[in-house]
Amino acid sequence: MTLFRLTQAVRDRKVELGHAVFGMALGLAFCGSSLLVDMQVRSWRGVDGSVYGTFTSTLMHSLALLSPLVVGRVFWSLGKHERRLREKLMQLSQTEVMLREQAHHDPLTGLHNRAHLAKVLEEGIATRTWARRGALIYMLDLDDFKHINDTLGHRAGDLVLMEIARRLEAASGPEDLAVRLGGDEFILVHFPAPDEALPERFAEILIASVGTPIAIDQTLIEPGTSIGIARVAHDGSTWSDVIRAADIALYEAKAEAGSSYCLFRPAMRDERDRQSVLEDDMRRGIDAGEFELHYQPIYGTESGVVRSFEALVRWNHPERGQIPPLDFIPLAEATGLIVRLGRNLLMEACRTAASWPKPVGIAVNLSPLQFKDPHLVDHVSDALRESGLAPGRLDLELTESLILEASPRVRQAMEALRRLGVRITIDDFGSGYSSLNNLRTFHFDRLKIDRSYTREVGIESEEADIVRTIVGLSRCLRMETVLEGVETEDQLAFARSEGLTEVQGFFYARPMTKMAVAEHFAQQAASTPLDAARRAASAAA
Repeated sequence: MTLFRLTQAVRDRKVELGHAVFGMALGLAFCGSSLLVDMQVRSWRGVDGSVYGTFTSTLMHSLALLSPLVVGRVFWSLGKHERRLREKLMQLSQTEVMLREQAHHDPLTGLHNRAHLAKVLEEGIATRTWARRGALIYMLDLDDFKHINDTLGHRAGDLVLMEIARRLEAASGPEDLAVRLGGDEFILVHFPAPDEALPERFAEILIASVGTPIAIDQTLIEPGTSIGIARVAHDGSTWSDVIRAADIALYEAKAEAGSSYCLFRPAMRDERDRQSVLEDDMRRGIDAGEFELHYQPIYGTESGVVRSFEALVRWNHPERGQIPPLDFIPLAEATGLIVRLGRNLLMEACRTAASWPKPVGIAVNLSPLQFKDPHLVDHVSDALRESGLAPGRLDLELTESLILEASPRVRQAMEALRRLGVRITIDDFGSGYSSLNNLRTFHFDRLKIDRSYTREVGIESEEADIVRTIVGLSRCLRMETVLEGVETEDQLAFARSEGLTEVQGFFYARPMTKMAVAEHFAQQAASTPLDAARRAASAAA
């Protein structure tokens, strides 16, 4: 062990020892040469020039014997500084290599990262080598990955990402490139074999590979993925265009249920560009006040009297005219603009309803995404306070999708809204998958039956039986019922015979402007009691 330590010490101090030996040799040469020179000088002078005589003639030669040690020590110090300098240079070189490695690799999965992909993709497009080889970009996004992080923790999420990265590398060809873009998004650059006909076939292989269950902490996870496919050079002339094409195709794939894939088509880019322009117009339109509320009356089934109005938004675009909600509401939800738009519309609806005769109420639709706004309850409270509208006259309509998997935040928001005193309606009931437990848990005030059931209720049909069942259920849960989409007298007669509380539809009135609603109430106020009695009798007939 002692010999090993000595050997290791000599190896560690190799530079210093080399310099010290050289220094001692130099000192010894100085000592010997000075003695020889002095001997020659003494001989010229006729003095004893022997070695002994010369060495003993002066103390200087005795001191010169120390020169190998002195010079050797100086050179040892120089060697020590050189060794430290070499070590620092080596550390800098290693750090540079590590930083270069980190700059082009993902630290979690070990895959290449976006910077490396951009570099090699740009080179491949510029030299046209990837186009000649038919390179394909497969952009993958894991389905419901956030649910894994939320339920099992980020450690489990990291393990899933590492396993997915391993599977992508296993499914890759020898020249393919697997990349992690960030989060749960990956890219695989695939160079198809000559006999590989369709890009979709490799996408199916990736879906099958990713979808194999993963066991983590005795929990079996079945990851799903959506894939967007783009062709290098064919779907874009630059690396950013190709990546954007794959991203657009991925967006289309995610719209499908379950794990799926989509091959990019130029029409998709045109639609995305149109949506981008519409988004910019929407931002400007919200600030410019281009969004207007129309109000459709909801009538008491038996009385035929207006009990409330539903606020329906319209967009008065300065160039495209009036844009229907189906063309901009999904975009507003996708971009998050629905929160700001919904807040403005809620305030306007409350102010308008406050000017109506009591107890006529107002129904305002809330998007599920508005419940992600932590200030939603405060906005409702502010709208009631600033408008002076009684809470009981405000009815907030929610969709079934919101309560299907209601998060703690949604539950807390609904409880807070209850405490404010506003009414809560479940809208378009029957179009989703609401359970009896959800209906019982959330204590809705009103249930609006989806208009898809209204078309055939005038005759004995399956839809009529379903509506009867829903009405019976709502009675058990002490909820009012509204039949939407009433357009014929037979549908109205069915609503009356089955005991629905309210009806809404074109049979009575189409959505109207704020001014038209004001005129309606003005005419109603100007009519005599006899006229009102006749209208009620006519509605009940």
